[in-house]
Amino acid sequence: MKRWGQPLSIKRKMLLYFIVLFCLPFLLFSLLWYAKSAETIEDSGIYYNEQLIGRVHAQLDEYFAGIKADSMALPGHPLIQEFIKADPYNTYEMYRLKGRISNELLPNMRKDMYGFSLLSKKGASFGDYSTAVMPLFQESFKILGIEERAGVSVITVYRKIIDNETYEPLGAIIMSLSLKQLLKISDLKPYGKNGSMVVANESGQIFFHTDRERVGAFLPSSWSDRMNGDKGRFELEGSGGKRLMVYQISEQTGFRIISETSQTELLGGLLRLQVLTLFIGAGILILGFAVFYRMFREIKKLLGEIHRTRMSEKELELKHRESLVSAMQSRINPHFLYNTLEIINAHAVVFNIKPISQMTVHLSNLFRYSIGNPEQVVSLRKELEHIMSYIRIQEERFECFSFIMNVNEEMLDQVYLFRLTLQPLIENAFQHAYEKHGLTPGSISIIGSAEEACYSLYIEDEGRGMPPELHRKYNQAFESMTEVKLVRASMSPFHGIGLWNVHSRLRLAFGEPYGLRICDSNENGTRIQVKLPYRKGVLQDVQSADCG
Repeated sequence: MKRWGQPLSIKRKMLLYFIVLFCLPFLLFSLLWYAKSAETIEDSGIYYNEQLIGRVHAQLDEYFAGIKADSMALPGHPLIQEFIKADPYNTYEMYRLKGRISNELLPNMRKDMYGFSLLSKKGASFGDYSTAVMPLFQESFKILGIEERAGVSVITVYRKIIDNETYEPLGAIIMSLSLKQLLKISDLKPYGKNGSMVVANESGQIFFHTDRERVGAFLPSSWSDRMNGDKGRFELEGSGGKRLMVYQISEQTGFRIISETSQTELLGGLLRLQVLTLFIGAGILILGFAVFYRMFREIKKLLGEIHRTRMSEKELELKHRESLVSAMQSRINPHFLYNTLEIINAHAVVFNIKPISQMTVHLSNLFRYSIGNPEQVVSLRKELEHIMSYIRIQEERFECFSFIMNVNEEMLDQVYLFRLTLQPLIENAFQHAYEKHGLTPGSISIIGSAEEACYSLYIEDEGRGMPPELHRKYNQAFESMTEVKLVRASMSPFHGIGLWNVHSRLRLAFGEPYGLRICDSNENGTRIQVKLPYRKGVLQDVQSADCG
């Protein structure tokens, strides 16, 4: 028996060196590698799910925003106003009204409309929606929930009807929308074979689930209790192991969009492979290094996939914007619209009603320009001609309105921009500077200034401006958001999208310093600077760019 302090044999020294210099570092490195690999894979899966539910979030907001916009004019329709005021016990009158509604109103409804009902405060009803008491909510537009209609799952939507004379709520529109259109999001799969995607309304009722049998049920309380804030993540323990949950709550609709992924499935056989690597490395170090190198290549491949995914996000976002513009344009049949306007103009000319004729011509020019390719780069002259058609219509609406344009004639063909760049800014002035505050539109100006770095258009109004903190927030976003951040952003960081969309289109296509800047905004009005490129050295590059 050897005593402590005696020299070790070469065999024992080699064994000790092997353990200390190879086995222990390999073991520690393997454990560290496993922890970091698991963390990277888990973060990648969560990142994928966050992007996924972000796209679903955008789709749902866009879908219901379209429904809300399409139905906005319905409560004021003459037939609906007549229906809510009619005596429900006048059988002949009700029969006549229902016939006109069926023949004149229903054929123009959305294609995904499964059912349409009208209820009046006096007790009259139209359609298949039955209720003892007419629903009356504080909101003018509300998503009620899921129902079964003749074996078909539908989402019911409520729209309040206000009397145009007394401004009192006298009725309600109940629209039933087929879930088949909405369930197109089923093509978007969460990470893993057993991952699931859940969409529920404000009350927790599920109207979409990867497992269709759970549609119509309610979210578990353990889920609802863990969702604090507009978005986030949490973990749940179950019989199948830990499950990673990522969620977002839509501010527009109140919908909760949740992705569920199994941590075991996410990590896959990583743990078993790590144990196998440790055993092989303890016996045959070279084989252990070979296995490690193989796993390193797998991680590199995964990181490459993440990189390619991030690069493809720009293309997906641009395609989404293109599809949004195409969808908006497809709602209007140009030939039908032009023919109708020509008929109106012809009648106005025959009866010598010059204002109507002029309004019809301006409106025709406005629509003809608006349905053109939004990616087309046009001269400042064409854009201002379009704006003048819009202004002429507004001048007919508001007698006291005045418009001032001071732009150098020589620059009109030397400056370029996208179609419909200026109209959202002019519309913002009417809506937010005047109409939002109950003011009659007074004055709007467009002033051009040729500067060294760019050509600046200054759009000014004399209405109420925005709060100082919102003013600063807009300018900070305009200056700090790079092209890369703009591409990754799934939607506007502001409630309004007009200013942000104009800035994003200019910045993505032309780069810095082009875009918007809010010079002043206070109680005396707002002054916005639009920075545009000159023709020389810019037009050729822009026409070949994917502008979005």
